[in-house]
Amino acid sequence: MKKYLSFGGGVNSVAMMLLLLDQQEDFEAIFVDHGTDWPETYEYFEMFQGWLDDNGHKKIKLLKPKIIRKKDGKFFDNLYDYAFYYKMIASRMFRWCTAEFKVKPIHQYVETPCFMYIGIDYGESHRAKISTQNGIENRYPLIENEINRNDCEKIILDHGLPVPMKSGCFICPFQPNGQWIELRKTHPELFCKAQQLEKNAAKYRIERGKTPISIRSKSLKSIVDEDQMNLFEQDNYPPCQCGL
Repeated sequence: MKKYLSFGGGVNSVAMMLLLLDQQEDFEAIFVDHGTDWPETYEYFEMFQGWLDDNGHKKIKLLKPKIIRKKDGKFFDNLYDYAFYYKMIASRMFRWCTAEFKVKPIHQYVETPCFMYIGIDYGESHRAKISTQNGIENRYPLIENEINRNDCEKIILDHGLPVPMKSGCFICPFQPNGQWIELRKTHPELFCKAQQLEKNAAKYRIERGKTPISIRSKSLKSIVDEDQMNLFEQDNYPPCQCGL
């Protein structure tokens, strides 16, 4: 069966890919660009593509999601644009964003039956699910080789590559408060967009007599305001100029 690798641009998926390349496994790596990853992830992806090419390896296949609205044929290839249009925020419970903008594009692309390599490390083996869905059987090379997070970083460094930041969307509800604060400091324009998304969804719910919800348990503004009050670092926040 053909083998694919789900590439996210973070520590685990980079280390997993390097491990399998060293083991001379034959596979195709796939990266789904939904337009909402942190800029650092896109920068690392481009650098890693160059490294693969320079070292005689196949480059990663770049996929773009295409969510089509049946009503009028309107389509979206950007997670943020989709969420803003439908006045939604990403959900920790339902994870529709993962299903529509990450899993579905991969399922539409791969040839089945096949194996899919997933980058869960040995220290998080409880997250791994041995399953076959739509002809795709998940495999976990890092767990099979008993490789933990520290081992992953060592693999990357041993190949002369920098360790990437944790991959993820800049509007992800699973981001801890510290990452939201970091987003506000380093990418104020993206933090502003996340706030606009949150306010857009809240306004829609209020107009329909529903309780507004936030991306996190509290509003993004509250997270940043509390950090400024606690650490007296107000001067460290560049202006985002979004008027919120």
